Amino acid sequence: MNPRVEARLAQVMRTGRIGHRLCVFAMIIVGLAAAAIVVLALLFPDGQTCDFNGVRFRCSELSVAAQAFVGVSMVVGIALLLAGLYRLSRLFQHYSRGEIFTRDAVREIRGLGYLALANAIVQVVVLIATLVLIGTEQVSLPDNTQLHLQMPFGALITAALILLVSWVMDVGTELREESELTV
Repeated sequence: MNPRVEARLAQVMRTGRIGHRLCVFAMIIVGLAAAAIVVLALLFPDGQTCDFNGVRFRCSELSVAAQAFVGVSMVVGIALLLAGLYRLSRLFQHYSRGEIFTRDAVREIRGLGYLALANAIVQVVVLIATLVLIGTEQVSLPDNTQLHLQMPFGALITAALILLVSWVMDVGTELREESELTV
């Protein structure tokens, strides 16, 4: 192997090891933060605030449906974040072994793309549910408050780009496998 290519592969492998460790650390931090939020919500139910697109409310002042919506939104958001960190951790593990253009690496990248798409869908659902909760007056806005509702175009574009990268990596994997068969 070319010494320059070997050095670059060694750098990718080091980066993969560091990235894997950072993802595991981030998963631990997210898990601890989620546990702390749940414990604080149970210990101090009147002290919790909920945020609807930039407008803060005391969670205890919200209707039961709005409180359930906030809880489910939080659980889904944390689950998506942990799943994304897990997939990214697995991708970095492949890279740390020098496995770049492999079917497993492509599968992890595609999984990240699907998680990004799921995140965009969840953001749209949260937007719609927020409008329904406000429209049915289960959430009342304080006087002179304006909501800043936005479609998650950034999340949709991110998902599309990640899925495009996974497709390119898949084509690269097929080309690598084909070239290995011809040699």
